[in-house]
Amino acid sequence: MKKTIFVAEVAVFSALVFVATIVIAIPSVSTSGYVNFGDTVIFIASAFLGPFGGFIAGGVGSMLADLMYSPVWMPVTFIVKGLEGLIAGVLFKVLSALIKNKKIALPVALSTAFLVGAVEMIVGYYLGGAIILGASSGDWAVAFTSSAVDIPGNCLQGGVSVLVGGAISLLLCKIPYTKNVMDKNLSVFKKTKLENENACDSDADVSEDD
Repeated sequence: MKKTIFVAEVAVFSALVFVATIVIAIPSVSTSGYVNFGDTVIFIASAFLGPFGGFIAGGVGSMLADLMYSPVWMPVTFIVKGLEGLIAGVLFKVLSALIKNKKIALPVALSTAFLVGAVEMIVGYYLGGAIILGASSGDWAVAFTSSAVDIPGNCLQGGVSVLVGGAISLLLCKIPYTKNVMDKNLSVFKKTKLENENACDSDADVSEDD
């Protein structure tokens, strides 16, 4: 039952990423890509569904949007947006567990995780754009130069998504259902971490007995 619910949640967030990506799509001047704000939903998904859910929602939802606007970007998008959700999800869980002050744990963990995820997206699309242009033209020097033109737009896209995604995530934490979803994912991580620590302690005890 839990797996079914999780699959349904991932499917919903994947659809939301797709919609958020295609609603606002500003074509790029230098490449065949486009600026969009699907990252906002990817960040929210990574916080509430964890790394795996963030990876699937980000990769699949964004890739399907590329199918409509720019199919050549689909492989790059799946990797870059999937990693964006994965990295943000992992960092959010780790930081939430490490920060002892619970009053600042949530906003600090969210903002840091989302910011790092946005940086990965900017760098990933720069490299991906250069590869696409270089493979099609054969002039790799020009490809890497031309791809850099998209960096400001991706910085804007990432920055806005960090702010909006963080604000929405904080608001959703006030809703019982979505708060329970987040707490469930964080508790799984903390439980696993505690089990690993106990296992290490047990191994140490066995070694001492020997």
